[in-house]
Amino acid sequence: MDDDLNTPQALAALFDLARAINRAHDAGNDTREAQSTLRELASVLGFTLLNPTNRDENAAPFVDLLVELRSELRTARQWELADKVRDNLVELGIELQDGPDGTDWSFQ
Repeated sequence: MDDDLNTPQALAALFDLARAINRAHDAGNDTREAQSTLRELASVLGFTLLNPTNRDENAAPFVDLLVELRSELRTARQWELADKVRDNLVELGIELQDGPDGTDWSFQ
C-alpha cells in the first residue's frame, strides 16, 4: 500500500506490452491472444479497453445528422460553415467522401 500498489509500474508494464503487441501486429503476426492478455491484465486496474466499434454504432445517428447539416449548408452556399463541420468531423476520425449520390462517411 505504501507504493500505491505499484500502479505506475503496472501501467508502464501494460504500456510496454501494448507497444510489443503493436510491433508484432505491424510485422504481420497474429496478436489476438496477446491482445486478450492485455485486456485481462488491464481489467485488474479497472481499464476495459473497449473496442472502438462499440462506440461507433452509438455515434452513427449523430454523424448522419452532421453530414446532413453540412449538405444543407453547402446547398445554401455557406461554404465556411460547411467546411468547419467537415474539419471537425475529420478531427474526430470521420472520413467524408462526397459523390454524385451525396456524402458517404466512415470511421478512420
